[in-house]
Amino acid sequence: MIGHDEAHRKIVAKAMEDAAFRARLIADPRATVASFLGIEIPSAVAVTVVEDSPTHQHIVLPAAGDQLSDADLEAVAGGAGVNWGAARDFFNTGPSAASGRGQLADWNDA
Repeated sequence: MIGHDEAHRKIVAKAMEDAAFRARLIADPRATVASFLGIEIPSAVAVTVVEDSPTHQHIVLPAAGDQLSDADLEAVAGGAGVNWGAARDFFNTGPSAASGRGQLADWNDA
C-alpha cells in the first residue's frame, strides 16, 4: 500500500501537470483521489483540497497522535539511524574534497 507522503507527492505532481485532473480534484476530492490511487476511502475519512494563493497560504499539521514519542525524539536527536559511512563518503568525494575545505581532519574523531 502506498504511504501518505508518497500519495501526496503523486497527487500534487499530477495536479500540477494536468489541469483537468486538478479541476476534478478540487470539485470532488474524495472520488478523484480514490480513483487516482485505486483505493477505497472509508466513509469516516474526509478529503479536503485547498489551493494556496498569493494572499492565502495554508499550513497542514499532522494529527496530534502522529507526534514522535519521547524515546523516538531522543533517538533522532541523538543521531540514531544516521549512516555515518555514507555521510563520510559524500563529504570526502564532494566539491570540498578537492580544495580541502570543510572537511574534518579525521572522521573517526567526530
